[in-house]
Amino acid sequence: MIASPHTRRSGARGSQHRLTAIAAASLLTLFALTACGGGEGSGGGGGDRPSVEDIEGQITQSSGDQVTEKQAACLAKTYYESDLSDEAVRLLVEAEDVSKISPEDLSEADQKASKELYEPLVKCLSPAE
Repeated sequence: MIASPHTRRSGARGSQHRLTAIAAASLLTLFALTACGGGEGSGGGGGDRPSVEDIEGQITQSSGDQVTEKQAACLAKTYYESDLSDEAVRLLVEAEDVSKISPEDLSEADQKASKELYEPLVKCLSPAE
């Protein structure tokens, strides 16, 4: 098995990469569990899918400085192109606090779609070397 370059670093730079990885993992967990909370019981009605820019704005606002602009753009595009319902994506964008969106509100289709998002979201959050 080949070690990835960021696992071979030491000192302050290695610590920074570990902190970035921890922050990215936390953010991924937050969005993977909450972004698709708009299922049958969400009450959001009609309308179009939010734009990539709208999704990116919410990600940037919710994550603070934990993701780069490039990562936020990648995450937004991934959510936009996903199989999540428009209602689920709209719920993510309109939520004041995405951590309060309950996974119990997911439709079966959104539950499946959210599981399929895990690997693409991880790729978006992987540190660029």
